[in-house]
Amino acid sequence: MIHSLAGGELKEYQISNLVYVKIKHTDEKYWYTTDIADLQVGDFVLVPFGLIDELYKAEVLKVENNVRSDMFPIPFKKLKRVFNKVEQ
Repeated sequence: MIHSLAGGELKEYQISNLVYVKIKHTDEKYWYTTDIADLQVGDFVLVPFGLIDELYKAEVLKVENNVRSDMFPIPFKKLKRVFNKVEQ
């Protein structure tokens, strides 16, 4: 266990790649986490959406790589994961 110089514990952070997407045929925009390294703005992905996490096509609007969990735009526990990349 590592301690800071002030005597407290150092927090451990999760590092993740995030994408901001627009769900196709809606005005809904959400953040998702991803392991897909080559995602770019304008790509299309399948993402879980809604109460039963049905897969929907979405357009990538923004890509943020190597983001620390304390800097995530929403709590890490609420982030869902991109399923895969698809063709337009």
